[in-house]
Amino acid sequence: MFFVWSALFCIFLMVLLVVFKPLWVLNYLAPHGHSKRIKDLPYSLQERHNLDLYLPQKIDESKPVLVFVHGGSWDTGRKEDYLFAGFALSELGYITVIPNYRLYPQVQFPHFVEDVGVAISGLPQQLKNQNINFPDPLSVVLIGHSAGAHTAAMLVSNNKYHQKLNEHVQLKALIGLAGPYDLPLDDELVIGKFDGVKLHDVREHAIDTGHIHNSHDANPINLAHENMPPVLLIHGEKDETVGPYHSERFSARLRQLNIPTQHLTYKGTNHRHLVGGLSIYARFLNPVYKDIQAFLMAL
Repeated sequence: MFFVWSALFCIFLMVLLVVFKPLWVLNYLAPHGHSKRIKDLPYSLQERHNLDLYLPQKIDESKPVLVFVHGGSWDTGRKEDYLFAGFALSELGYITVIPNYRLYPQVQFPHFVEDVGVAISGLPQQLKNQNINFPDPLSVVLIGHSAGAHTAAMLVSNNKYHQKLNEHVQLKALIGLAGPYDLPLDDELVIGKFDGVKLHDVREHAIDTGHIHNSHDANPINLAHENMPPVLLIHGEKDETVGPYHSERFSARLRQLNIPTQHLTYKGTNHRHLVGGLSIYARFLNPVYKDIQAFLMAL
């Protein structure tokens, strides 16, 4: 009887943790025997310019390095909130990087994007410091969620940021999870963070007809070009934070440019559950983990 009550108590405790502290469960109970996390590596002297490196037990230098850019509406979030993502992606056999970047109100756009660009540019040296030698240039796949997906999309769609990257780094692909690619500057989660962005007449961008407020220099749809790498866009049908139309419009623009593009929408999945599906404890929610794996294997 004692063991029965002990088991019931443990189940009750787990349910409480899942309900009230889901990130704690995802992060600190994440399996990590397959990988080693090297934390708080600086990529410049600026505040919050540090990253975590996740190294699989067996490193395959033929695979690209994955860079996961976290979300948080550009004013919250830290790399420690995404241990579950780092360990899950490195479990696939890829070196995975999760950088911090400066947040609003300390900075505004374009510093969010520039910070991640600096982190990526320093990756060849970061790996060299760990006695890991990759081919030159280093292939990098950007994976972003929410605001992080916007940053990742800006890095691959805007030549200004792409050209600032270290010449020893090549952006091989983009995986966007619930990103605001048709960014409305008047949204309550956006106001103030993109002040000073240059607006355009909507007639300059036929893809945005009817969305005058979205025609600006922080909009990946406007900046997309024919030399972008392959793209995987995933969105939850029940996402009320960043509507699924963002991925629909971005994928339409990319196909117009003949960019190899996959666009997946999951029924019954909301904004948080989409990225949560990377965790071994939440993969029943959606197939995001296996779909990312399939996309990476096809590169």
